[in-house]
Amino acid sequence: MNDQLVAYLPLFVKAAGTTIWLSWLALVIGAAGGAVIALARMSTFMPLRVLALLFTEFFRSIPILIVLFFAYFGVPVILGIDLSPFAAATLALALNAASVMSEVIRAGLESVGRGQWEAARSSGMTYGQIMRHVVGPQALRVILPPSVGVYIAVLKESSLASIIGYVELTKTGLLVRETTGGGFGPLLILAAVYFIINYAISLVGAALEHRFNVGQRPRTAGAGS
Repeated sequence: MNDQLVAYLPLFVKAAGTTIWLSWLALVIGAAGGAVIALARMSTFMPLRVLALLFTEFFRSIPILIVLFFAYFGVPVILGIDLSPFAAATLALALNAASVMSEVIRAGLESVGRGQWEAARSSGMTYGQIMRHVVGPQALRVILPPSVGVYIAVLKESSLASIIGYVELTKTGLLVRETTGGGFGPLLILAAVYFIINYAISLVGAALEHRFNVGQRPRTAGAGS
């Protein structure tokens, strides 16, 4: 690594922080939306289930790049709202994450036997208490592992934000490559940074999964109110 590339390392570090923030924000919004969609999929009201299913299948079936272009170029035309590259990228990534997280959360909730739901209701627990004390802790064990994978996917997909002009990690690497006259050096640094970030996320996810599996015991239907 030559001295010229070393001088640009702080830019890569700063850009890595930007990418982590963008992907994390998109995942949080997507997880919140995914939870709502998952509950809608499990609703007894058929129109609500159909709408939730259409949302999930639509955004799971189209490339994230198309969603990104729509958020940046389509929303201003249709709604008259100009979105910054950051806002457009966050919206596109969050919509895609919501469609995936909805299935992850639904699978987690449905992994808890119906008998436990019914036993909790018969004991007088409210819906919120059931989710907090009975269903939630058990569903979390199922939800957590694939959620880490979803976050890694969102982080990698955030590299497409460079196409609409948002300067994140990939865009920074490409700009550095142009500035230094090309070559593979900046691309190798870029790949190394992505590897370090994603591997760290995998380790954190594994540690959390171990803690939830080993450090807690499932609550019974009659546990706490």
